[in-house]
Amino acid sequence: MPHDTDKKNERAGMNRRTMLKGTATAAVGVAGFTGSVAGFEGDDGDITGPANFPRATTRGHFDINWLYEEELTDGHTKWDYDTVGNIPGYGSANPDEVVVSVHGWLVASDEAPDHFETVKTSLRNNGYTHPIIGFSYDSDTRLDQWWPATDIAERNGAKLANFITDYRTRTGADVRLIGHSLGGRVVPATIKALDSLGYRDYVASATLLGGAADNDAVAVDGEYGPAIANVVTQFDNFWKSDDNVLNWAYSTGEFDAAVGEEGCEGTPPANYEDHNVDYVPDHFSYHEPGDGCMAEVVGEF
Repeated sequence: MPHDTDKKNERAGMNRRTMLKGTATAAVGVAGFTGSVAGFEGDDGDITGPANFPRATTRGHFDINWLYEEELTDGHTKWDYDTVGNIPGYGSANPDEVVVSVHGWLVASDEAPDHFETVKTSLRNNGYTHPIIGFSYDSDTRLDQWWPATDIAERNGAKLANFITDYRTRTGADVRLIGHSLGGRVVPATIKALDSLGYRDYVASATLLGGAADNDAVAVDGEYGPAIANVVTQFDNFWKSDDNVLNWAYSTGEFDAAVGEEGCEGTPPANYEDHNVDYVPDHFSYHEPGDGCMAEVVGEF
């Protein structure tokens, strides 16, 4: 895997967020978006995870400057990551497979283990016995920093891809990805990074839960569609039509619809499947024991 020490933003051209940042429309959008998100607070069902929950982490790798742009902090590259806790297979027997769980937006560093433990509990409750690894990133931005937060999520795709390639080389284990909310943007960005490096058929499954990515991005002609077809054996998107966080906040912030509120817009890849889970109570419950949809998630493995 190449390692890049250039700290410049490598995104080509100006995307929608870049153009909007300097406009009056952006000011109105951010104000409305902040107001809509502020009314939503979620938790992980009062489940507390250990501080040393095994995880790859890029906390502190990014900062947001006065120009409202995200940038790598000193000493970090496009690809690097850190680890916390006892990673399964690192000094222990190699597992046959693992789940890598990616949390969403506004999750503080010390709260991330709670999310991972909740996912683990729900998986265990539904008969999944293989190890769970977390992936934690700089998601705890301010409410008015949604756009740089999404850029940070996308740029973490290369870092998680690097961890996955290193992990598979070291252990040979199959990898399953689960991304909740903004983690549903990290996951497809990871798949895109793996595809760009030529790693095909490399992820056993990828699952989005209330994914905060554009609904057309996962189509065959979208940003992530070709990579999904190349890299993932099976891709499952669990969406909820009355997900208020996505319906109000995402639509205000992105001027578009999320894959977690409508499913794929356009023709999906052959290995992609949408699952409507309107029975899930709210945006923060997809992965929770009892209320969530994790029985269906495991059923697709």
